[in-house]
Amino acid sequence: MDDEAGPSRADQVRLYLDTLQARMDPDQFRILGRLLTGTVAGLASPTGDGRIDLDDDDQVHLTREVKQELLAVLGIVATGTMEQHIVDLGNGSMTVMDPDTAADPDAVQQMRDWATRERREREHTDAVLRGIAGASTWSSPAPYRAARCAWATPRQHVP
Repeated sequence: MDDEAGPSRADQVRLYLDTLQARMDPDQFRILGRLLTGTVAGLASPTGDGRIDLDDDDQVHLTREVKQELLAVLGIVATGTMEQHIVDLGNGSMTVMDPDTAADPDAVQQMRDWATRERREREHTDAVLRGIAGASTWSSPAPYRAARCAWATPRQHVP
């Protein structure tokens, strides 16, 4: 590795994951690994489809810390730097911001407002889909789940 260039993105991710593994609960770290694998597979998929199924036993390990660390690792992958902040947007939403943006209260509030609008739109869409599913002859919620997953994929156009 060239000392002047600094560590590569891959080296930074490995270093960060090694640090996490040393300090995180083993089950939480295992879930983080599954989330990272599923996220990267989804990003690499030509359609942008990715699905991560966690059973009930694993759901208990999907803590706020695991979600924050997932964002931190993806932030390193996306930016090539470990210098980012995880910002709470409210209602369980978080995002990655560079230090300057995270220090700007107006920028953070704009992102919080956007997240609130998106959540409300998602809730409305979910209610409409539940209504359609309830009024139709669908015998299971599987079509609803498929529609919801497709809707949540930003790179995919849903007719």
